[in-house]
Amino acid sequence: MMKSYDWVYVLGVVMVMSISVVWGVRYPVATPKPPQPFTPFVTVYPCDSDPINWPNATHVSNFRLVDNSSLAVQQTDVSMCYDETYLNVKADCFDNNIQSPYSQCNQDLFNADVFEIFLAYGPEVPTKYLEIELSPYGVLFVSKVANTDDFCTGVTDSLIECGASGIVYNATIQDNEWVGILQIPLSLIQETSNLAEPQPSPQLPLYRINMYRIDIPASQEKEYSCWNPTDTSPPCFHKPSMFGTVQFGSNNYDL
Repeated sequence: MMKSYDWVYVLGVVMVMSISVVWGVRYPVATPKPPQPFTPFVTVYPCDSDPINWPNATHVSNFRLVDNSSLAVQQTDVSMCYDETYLNVKADCFDNNIQSPYSQCNQDLFNADVFEIFLAYGPEVPTKYLEIELSPYGVLFVSKVANTDDFCTGVTDSLIECGASGIVYNATIQDNEWVGILQIPLSLIQETSNLAEPQPSPQLPLYRINMYRIDIPASQEKEYSCWNPTDTSPPCFHKPSMFGTVQFGSNNYDL
């Protein structure tokens, strides 16, 4: 036979359990959302009349290794501005061991020293985007990419003949660096994103972009570096969810 204080204990336990159940029904515990990947946001302004020094350009640097473990040894400083026709990109690629055997359009430039930029029109994570590569010796690679898996395994691409792309490009080799310049038609970015015309919006145009280097420093292993690292090992640049956002900072041009 249970004593009186035993009944009090049992009753207390039942009441606590009942309150817990009711509280859980009325105030369910929120399931934490997975963290969203960090992606940088920069504003790019109209180009100044000085095409050499680019005084009005937006500058980004401090490229990190693709796995985000550290800064790259061979750094990249990128300058960007735009006009009514082009997104203008200048890449200062510091390099103590310049290597690239390629001389023809759309060869496998990614097997040697190269600067790469992936671009899409609009604010969303793209599934279609433009891939452009430039070698230290001024050789170009251009491709339209479809990627529904947000990873290299989901990539299919279609090469674009370099002359037909409308891209203006060159590269020069200097002491311990090479400098690549790309003038990328805005219309080409939009067409690659399946947009015949820019979408009407009260806001300034937005683009999703990431930039990369592949390089072999003297007496060191090959480096894969990114403006915004994709946190992948082995290296994979094709992660559109890690593309940064670029906004045009003026509406002087009809875009």
